[in-house]
Amino acid sequence: MSARHSSLLRVRVLVERLIAAPFGRKSQRSWSAPHSADQTVNRTVRLLSWFNFFGDFRMYGPIMVIYFAQVAGSYTAAASLLAVKMLSSAAFEVPTGVLSDRLGRRGTMIAGAVVMVAAHLGYAGASGYGLLLAAVVLEGLATSLWSGNNESLLYDTLLEAGRGEEFPRHSGRVNSMFQIALALAAAIGGVVAGAWSLRVVVVLSVVPQVLCGLIALRVREPRVHGPLESNALVHLGSALRGIRRNPVLRRMTLVSALRYSSESAAQLSPVFVAVLWPLWALGLWRTFGHGVAFVGFRVSGWVIGRVGAARTLLFGELFDNVANFVALVMPTVFSPVLLGSPAYGMSTIAQQTLLQREFTDRERATMGSLASLLGSVLYALVALGAGLVADRWGIVPALLAIQAVVLIALPLARWVHAHASSLPADAETVTE
Repeated sequence: MSARHSSLLRVRVLVERLIAAPFGRKSQRSWSAPHSADQTVNRTVRLLSWFNFFGDFRMYGPIMVIYFAQVAGSYTAAASLLAVKMLSSAAFEVPTGVLSDRLGRRGTMIAGAVVMVAAHLGYAGASGYGLLLAAVVLEGLATSLWSGNNESLLYDTLLEAGRGEEFPRHSGRVNSMFQIALALAAAIGGVVAGAWSLRVVVVLSVVPQVLCGLIALRVREPRVHGPLESNALVHLGSALRGIRRNPVLRRMTLVSALRYSSESAAQLSPVFVAVLWPLWALGLWRTFGHGVAFVGFRVSGWVIGRVGAARTLLFGELFDNVANFVALVMPTVFSPVLLGSPAYGMSTIAQQTLLQREFTDRERATMGSLASLLGSVLYALVALGAGLVADRWGIVPALLAIQAVVLIALPLARWVHAHASSLPADAETVTE
């Protein structure tokens, strides 16, 4: 009986396997692909978050000008180094965007990390102006390699998984790590500088950049969308025509550039705050500003999901302009707090969302780099003009002049909001 029972059992198991095998394999295929895509998205978001954190964890940030002046011999030399860094980033902006579209997001990200490590080694080992000059050029190159590329990496990864509508939520979380890094690095850097020296602060700042390189090696390259043009110049021309022919993208590119130019106010705002608060409180003010920005970035996906990207951008810009105007025209001890607005993070993610949805898949990074280049040019012009106004009429008129430039973005954002129906069907809907 036992032998017969065993034989029947084997036959039964064999029949069940033959019947279930096709369906089992089909079921496995149907579940494994989405599961793998979800894992890739989660992994990419996690890696980009830590990449952003370590990339901006620069303990020398608050004392960079002092360190440059100490090594180079004067504040004039230090200021010239900061100018060269901005110019080099602008000069490399478009070529690196084309490189990203043609050679891939992951490779461009790794290249930027390697160059950034070299720049920080130059800062740490510099004994004079020459090596600092080479280092700032390298940092400008690294910044341009990441500009446009890393946002494109995130968006392409989400598109590949069929989850492009989730970009605001994930981008907000990824970008919020910048603010945490800046706040922590500033506090730790001040303690280290006080206990040891400025040089030690710069040397220790090399370590986070090395970690960025290790993180970049673990990033997966998303699938390339669309055929590439025959050469780099044709590719660049195609990107320019794409911006020119798309009215929403054209206006959003200008909004992006105008908002970036307003960040020149960050260099002058401490002068205004120092009139109202004691010098020792400036560090607390910076930390508060980064903390508020962090909250804005973290909730941006939730807000955009409920009111839409275009509406978030419009009302965020309106809120910021009103708050800054009140703080400057009627200065009180509470004014510095008004300069740190949670709307900044939400407006930034809304802006990035609208841009990414209008960029073409095959020219995404190049179009982003063109927008960044225009922003860098406007930043330089606005910063120079504000400096001239500050020297002649004072710090408040200079900051108000910057606000006047940013006001130009409001009617452009309003037009985008009014024409939101021309955006893709999912442009105003975000799932949680």
